Amino acid sequence: MTQRIDSGTDAMRQLAILNRIARIAVEDMALRPMLQRVVDTLAQEFQWEFVACAGIDVASGEFVCEAVHSDLETEIVVGYRRALGSGVVGECAITGRTIDIDDIRDHPNFVDTLHGTRSELCVPVIHKGEVLAVLNAESRRVGAFRGQRALLETVADQIAGVICAARLLDSLQHANAQLQDAFQAMESLSQLDGLTGIANRRHFDEWIAQALERAAASRRSLALLLVDVDHFKAYNDGYGHLAGDGCLKQVASLLAYVLDGTTMRLARYGGEEFVVLLPDADLTTALVQAERLRLAMESRAFEHRHCSGGLVTISVGAAACIPDAGAQADLLMVPADAALYDAKRSGRNCVRAAAAGSRPGTQDAEE
Repeated sequence: MTQRIDSGTDAMRQLAILNRIARIAVEDMALRPMLQRVVDTLAQEFQWEFVACAGIDVASGEFVCEAVHSDLETEIVVGYRRALGSGVVGECAITGRTIDIDDIRDHPNFVDTLHGTRSELCVPVIHKGEVLAVLNAESRRVGAFRGQRALLETVADQIAGVICAARLLDSLQHANAQLQDAFQAMESLSQLDGLTGIANRRHFDEWIAQALERAAASRRSLALLLVDVDHFKAYNDGYGHLAGDGCLKQVASLLAYVLDGTTMRLARYGGEEFVVLLPDADLTTALVQAERLRLAMESRAFEHRHCSGGLVTISVGAAACIPDAGAQADLLMVPADAALYDAKRSGRNCVRAAAAGSRPGTQDAEE
């Protein structure tokens, strides 16, 4: 009578443990935290000295410790890995069969990581015929796991589907992260000029819309420089289009170098024109910065045999304003373009400021 009561009590206890593990398995789809709680529960409920779960890394041909609970000194830590087939865990992973050993000293394929292991129980976690992991319990006592095989096999069945789902989720999250990285890379590329590598017109349009909105809200001045490469058509015709592309790259690189470390933003506006946006800058500040750029280009002494000056130079038109709410880019672009036209008419290689009520010049005059 007492034996039946004891058996019934054990059965109820095992059912409670299985129910607890089932709840753990669905609480969190993060694989390692879930497996860690499973092995902690097994160790706590059965006073097992060592419990671990090893995942199978098919690509490397190894098993990898995903979770471990040990009351004894051991070599096994999360991330520990060894070749499939090596030791009892590796043998279980390869064969897909439970290995229940009362006295490990009688087993030929044994690797002692507890420094005194006497009994071991290894159960494969299998989903649709594939071994996903191995549940491993070890003890320094002979026969420590007698009568526990069926329980551990039930636990393995419980977590098999969850491990598969967790791995699928992890794979999907990894793929999603890769897609996001690819999207961000494409988005970044879509905002760069393909020739010079600096920001393109599209990116500049976004910048100036945001800058106008901020300047209007703060009632602070916003300035803009319109930069044009002098005699570029003559350079292109004289040296060829490939050399012309090289010239634009050189100019963009120099302008970017001079502006590096400042809050000013440089973009290629189109053709041989570049634009610089200067937040919190008035016209005087804009003219100072424009002259820095012009001098840097002149000092570069980049040869241009097809113009009278013999060097590649730039002309710059500057404009500034405190915009009202809803202001558009033309508020700065139109006067800056007119100032650039004035610089071209004044002999090029110079800087000019926008005059009140200024209007843009013609395309031919700017060339």
